[in-house]
Amino acid sequence: MLSSKTTGWMLIMGLVAVITVSVAISIQGQDGTVAEMVAWAAENKDTWQIVVPVNMVANVLLVIFTIGFISWAQSIDQSGGAISIGKYLALLALVLIWVGDISQGAGFEAAENNADAAHSLIGLCRNLTWIGISTLLGSFFVVGMTAYIKKVGTPVLNVLLGLIGLVGCIGSFVPGDIGPLFWTAGFAFGMIIMAIVGVQKVRS
Repeated sequence: MLSSKTTGWMLIMGLVAVITVSVAISIQGQDGTVAEMVAWAAENKDTWQIVVPVNMVANVLLVIFTIGFISWAQSIDQSGGAISIGKYLALLALVLIWVGDISQGAGFEAAENNADAAHSLIGLCRNLTWIGISTLLGSFFVVGMTAYIKKVGTPVLNVLLGLIGLVGCIGSFVPGDIGPLFWTAGFAFGMIIMAIVGVQKVRS
């Protein structure tokens, strides 16, 4: 098991990943429909060649965060079934998000010469990102509430993490434009809570 300070720094990396993704989105300057993204990628090769590496940096940070998150979860309850579910959900989320971003990069690459393939790949990215982050929010709910029940750490933060995970995960399945607001906001706020937990562990 990782030390408390190492785990804390790794948890903080989740918020750094969110900031890095925000930078990539601001550089991209386009987040419309899949068809609009394909057209944008075909005309802005120089820009997406910057966006893709920035996203990959965010994904590496997310790997670091996930390792720290699993270490934190194990410190709550090493043998509990709920914690095991939470850990596996976090790992599944990581895989889905990585595959999604790799698909997006491939879609951008194909956009100029094969719009149909690019459309499929970018569409796959969006679906995998949505499912991946929703899965991570489910993990936040399971681990946060388990930490609260086990009376580990700060109760308010644990409850907030659990509620953010629950609302974000369920809300992500709401039809229409409001659904993405739930999982994007839940992802950001969940990482803020995890960063606060991380700071507490670094200082302990």
